[in-house]
Amino acid sequence: MRRVILGAGAVALTFLAAICIPRHLPPSTASSPLTPASFQARLEQGTLTLRGSLPSEEIKASILQRAQDLYGAGPNRIVNQLVVDSDVGSASWAGDVPKILPILGHVKERGSIMIDGRSIVLSGQVDDDHAKAAMLQDMNPLRQLGLELEDHIVITQVATPSAPLQKKINEIISRGSIEFESNTTTILPRGRAILDQLIPLLRQSPHTSIEIGGHTDKYGAVDYNFELSRNRAEAVRQYFISHGLTNQFNAVGYGASRPLSGAGFQHNRRIELHVKGVSNQ
Repeated sequence: MRRVILGAGAVALTFLAAICIPRHLPPSTASSPLTPASFQARLEQGTLTLRGSLPSEEIKASILQRAQDLYGAGPNRIVNQLVVDSDVGSASWAGDVPKILPILGHVKERGSIMIDGRSIVLSGQVDDDHAKAAMLQDMNPLRQLGLELEDHIVITQVATPSAPLQKKINEIISRGSIEFESNTTTILPRGRAILDQLIPLLRQSPHTSIEIGGHTDKYGAVDYNFELSRNRAEAVRQYFISHGLTNQFNAVGYGASRPLSGAGFQHNRRIELHVKGVSNQ
């Protein structure tokens, strides 16, 4: 009788457990935390490499489109190593990444931006304080979101003998602009007037090395803008040489990769002259 009673009790408990306990409870293991989003952009010798883990395809597409607009879509211009991962959490800063990509246009030869969700590490070499200040200012959209900025930007031209010459060049160019006929390398008369003011100044420093940088606005194909800006810089170089200047001129085309912060498209169509050094000859 005792065995019968115990057996009946066990059956009753099993029946109650089957009724009261859900059959499809999820495993009791704790859910894994989401991985923070990350991003890195490195510009070196004209090639922009993008890396990182992002929360959505939409953000990835907007970053790639902006990178191609700024640095070109041709072979070896953009190296895309961005990935979209379902385990990556949302990031308030990710949507603003396209806004800061023009910053790398200020660096010489190489530079990088790294974001890990808590901080931004900005590194590279720039010519002067003005370029560095522009880069730091352009980081404001992300800094306002609470990210800390680690500044590893190095200024390569400080307190050099060429500084007074650069200042005088900037003063002349600021009074006008070196303009061209639309979509050509033909310098307009008002552009030649600015160059004619620069010629006596450069003639006083015949051993000075000068970079002639051509820039365009953001409109038009990226590769076309790079080519047009270089050809216009070369037209200025030839103009100086035809007037007997013996400086070492280097014509460089930057296209739309170095927009002026807060400037309209007309001011971004420009020629800049940068003193790169003075020989001891």
